[in-house]
Amino acid sequence: MRFALLLLCLSGASALAHTPVCRCELNGQKIDCRGGFDDGSNAGGTTMRVISYSGDTLASGALDKNSRFSTKLPSETFYILMDVGPGEMFEVDWRDIDGLNPAMLNHPDGDK
Repeated sequence: MRFALLLLCLSGASALAHTPVCRCELNGQKIDCRGGFDDGSNAGGTTMRVISYSGDTLASGALDKNSRFSTKLPSETFYILMDVGPGEMFEVDWRDIDGLNPAMLNHPDGDK
């Protein structure tokens, strides 16, 4: 009986889990991101970091109460990390940012 109760509790916890999602777009020299969860819920307060491919943090902040984050466009290759907590992260690579042309960044692979 105790085992069945434990199993029921564990299966219920996984049913409540939701996955972080984020989409970013270029607006002038600024990147605007909107984050949240796949169930449509808000992720305000979630940590956001802009990280270079060399591992340096270029900018950081948090999603605002409307689940939005903005940062200036870096001059080097980067990704944006949405960090909800242990095991709950979402990355947006610079190549996946709507409106961002590779020629806008300095990177060793030319226009790749």
